[in-house]
Amino acid sequence: MRSRATTVLRVLVAVTIVESFVHYADNTLRYDDYVVADPTFPGSLTKQWVIPVSWVLFTAAGIIGYRRFRDGRRPEAAAWIGAYSVSGLISLLHYVDISVSDLSVFQNTFVFLDVLLGVLLLAFALWAAFVAPVPPETETSGDAAPARRA
Repeated sequence: MRSRATTVLRVLVAVTIVESFVHYADNTLRYDDYVVADPTFPGSLTKQWVIPVSWVLFTAAGIIGYRRFRDGRRPEAAAWIGAYSVSGLISLLHYVDISVSDLSVFQNTFVFLDVLLGVLLLAFALWAAFVAPVPPETETSGDAAPARRA
């Protein structure tokens, strides 16, 4: 049986995967909308090919984090989910070289959603690391038979 926290994380990761796919696809397809002629240091690191590759890597981290949490491995889950949160938090860097008015309503909506989801994932990761109860270990040894109730 899944816990409420596991269900919340599953939904959060699923929504983030879909939302970030749209946002990262838009960033890739309309790359020129997000880039200025002379970007600052962080902006100059982002090449068009980096965007879909980073989406795949971030998404893998989110899925791994979800699976670790579901399996009761809270410290590992927190680290992976925290890493996944960067996929949304990094969207704030859009506005280092361009202003909000330089992007369409669609683009700004997905930037802000990405940041919001990143904040929620980071909050969940911190909760998982410091507050979430660790489920009791189940016996996995093949030597002992499960106890039966009388």
